[in-house]
Amino acid sequence: MSTPTDAKKARPDNLLFHSHIEICRILQMLAHEHCHISAEVGAHFSFKAFMLALDLPHARFTTSFSTNKDANSALLAFPDAVEFTASDSQGLLYTFEGTSPEETQIDGQPVIHFNLPKSLLLHNRREHARFPSAEAPSLRCIADAAGFMPFESYVTDVSHDGLGMLIYGLDINLEQGAILKDCRIITPKGEALTADLELRHISTILLPDGTTAKRAGFRFLQTPGALTMLIELFIQDMDKG
Repeated sequence: MSTPTDAKKARPDNLLFHSHIEICRILQMLAHEHCHISAEVGAHFSFKAFMLALDLPHARFTTSFSTNKDANSALLAFPDAVEFTASDSQGLLYTFEGTSPEETQIDGQPVIHFNLPKSLLLHNRREHARFPSAEAPSLRCIADAAGFMPFESYVTDVSHDGLGMLIYGLDINLEQGAILKDCRIITPKGEALTADLELRHISTILLPDGTTAKRAGFRFLQTPGALTMLIELFIQDMDKG
């Protein structure tokens, strides 16, 4: 499997990620490098700190405090999302939102937690326009269409290397390693892509509307002909006309 660093080398200059898998890979790389991170807080304060960690179980990332105490206070009290820009060791820039800042400690050191962003922009120039904050796609999927009990589900993530996420009802009992045959994934244009999916891990999650559902990570067992089209729904090349 390719690493974020390997993947960056072959990527276009300006990409908008809606893929949760890809966003987490990038944030993990930024944390590993302890990259500089900055955000304008309102009209008066500039928050400058370092990316420290990614907490996947709690869906958040962690930064250090700024050396500017007023900026720290303004950020912790700021009611809206702040737009962070981070730079990595290769000089690429990443822009993403931070919400719900929470002061805490790690190993006795004060840090700030933020909710994971829903989108992230990779770009190579500082004057890049603000990125759109559209919601990630949610694609209807008739899972296990060739099995005894096909069921309704939604594909909510596809990464560049063919991993993804499937959301389905609590009444469906599946196990890690299960293979769903001839799943029909419906694109926004109404086209159906057929593929076999192998489930990798399963958990119960809380949806934005307050209901619960099952979420399964999966991988494509073969490369569907339209996989590139699916990937482009979750990773948009901003330089394409």
